[in-house]
Amino acid sequence: MSHFKIKEASVVNEQAQPILTHEKSLSHKIAQGSEAGDILDQQMIMLGIQLVTQLNVLIKTSRIYDRTNAALDKPVDTMLTLIKTMAHDHPVTLRLQNDFLFLGESHLKVTAQQMAVVTSIIDALNVWKIGGVTFESTAESKDLREFAALFVTLDPENKSIDDFQKEITARGINGITLEEQRQLHIKEGAETGEHKGSRTADGEGPDGTGNADLRTQRKMSAKNGYAKVAGSVGTLTQSVREGGTVSFKQAKRAIQNIVDLMMDDEATVLGLTTLRCHDQYTHNHSVNVSLLSIALANRAGYPKGELADLGLAALFHDMGKSTISIDVLNKPGEFTDEDWVAMRNHPTEGVLTLSKLRGITNLPGRMAAASFEHHMNLDFSGYPKLSVPWTASLTGRILTIADCYDAMTSSRVYRREPMSPSKVLNMMFSKSGKAFDAVLLKLFVNCVGIIPIGSLVMLATSELAVVVKPALDKVNAERPFVKVITDPQGNPVDQGREIDLTEQDEAGSFLDSIVRLIDNTEYKFDTSRYFV
Repeated sequence: MSHFKIKEASVVNEQAQPILTHEKSLSHKIAQGSEAGDILDQQMIMLGIQLVTQLNVLIKTSRIYDRTNAALDKPVDTMLTLIKTMAHDHPVTLRLQNDFLFLGESHLKVTAQQMAVVTSIIDALNVWKIGGVTFESTAESKDLREFAALFVTLDPENKSIDDFQKEITARGINGITLEEQRQLHIKEGAETGEHKGSRTADGEGPDGTGNADLRTQRKMSAKNGYAKVAGSVGTLTQSVREGGTVSFKQAKRAIQNIVDLMMDDEATVLGLTTLRCHDQYTHNHSVNVSLLSIALANRAGYPKGELADLGLAALFHDMGKSTISIDVLNKPGEFTDEDWVAMRNHPTEGVLTLSKLRGITNLPGRMAAASFEHHMNLDFSGYPKLSVPWTASLTGRILTIADCYDAMTSSRVYRREPMSPSKVLNMMFSKSGKAFDAVLLKLFVNCVGIIPIGSLVMLATSELAVVVKPALDKVNAERPFVKVITDPQGNPVDQGREIDLTEQDEAGSFLDSIVRLIDNTEYKFDTSRYFV
């Protein structure tokens, strides 16, 4: 059997390197989208995200105030400090490639809380077709002010990036240069998808027309919705931890928006649940469980009006963890017996915490069930242990499935190595009717797919692809919609086509097939980059 390794592919080299080769080596295990600490040191990643954040603040402030206004003092000074620190030895470049931001040649992994800011910068750069912005240590306050003023006053519909760069030179702006967006280069002779490029998941033509704009809008709406929900979780949890007042109105509105998006395009919303970062596990997990629960409840026949209530209950199913010390929650090593007692008591503490909060009087039962029952299991093999007869609610049974699936497929502080979605589903099926409600589990598989969304697969053509949507035809459930990400030689494919694997030729033969699943967790390959 062939062995594979995944390694980082440069986005700037004229000749892109394969991300898969036919040998496995620990010395080359770094993958596209792998843990930030494996690519850059943690400090540089932190500074890179801060640079993006401050650039966003500077641009937004410059849309309101003149470049000489004092309102620009703080964002300019903060950004200048970052540039002087990061570009001390050599210039620092923020690059944009296929809606992903890179610091130099390394992918800036986005957490839920950072998604809205990063998306805003990506949109701003795309308007100008800017592929990179380089900052040098020679940049000064006036240079940043003038640059931001140009960014918001020049008209990208009438001006090109060349015109922008000429204005930068004409105004004497030092230490800031722009790059055009670049395309990945495929090795000569490699398949570019021309003979199959007409087959896409949404029936688009080979030129990418058709539903492309609608799909992009849905994707951006879903990303923004996810970010708002995650922000609400963080704010409310922190407020509870500090003993402050809590309002659920913002979270409720955000969840209602998610429900609307789910009704329009379930696969796009569920694709966001592939976003898993151990450093933001608590917030990401809460949002993911909410999305998965909404999707499952919808399949189970919940009225639309009740889906938002369920989603809100799911969003705060782990509220009991607000009573646990941060040191315990973020403990990288083994838990002590005392730590486990605290962790296993969080469902009960969650009920007590929620009962004291204002603004949830219309949801006491559902929220209590979400908190109390999500670790109980159908056969009561989980926790908390009960000494009285109990019947698990429908809410609790839904939450048990969604919580387990996301937890097992996620990286956490104390367990950095997650399981692949396919392995998790197999494990869960082995406990069907015991830990999990058998009917609900089958409905859940219909949501995420037998080969779940986010799975990495190899096609019969030897191309690699990511599963982006379950098959619509249950008879061909093993034939989902996929997005091609490499050519047969393992070279990254820019704007890879999306394929419905149920499509057949005139003779009734399938045009493409999955020949093997590749464990993306084993190879440190983060498929979330194709959804967020």
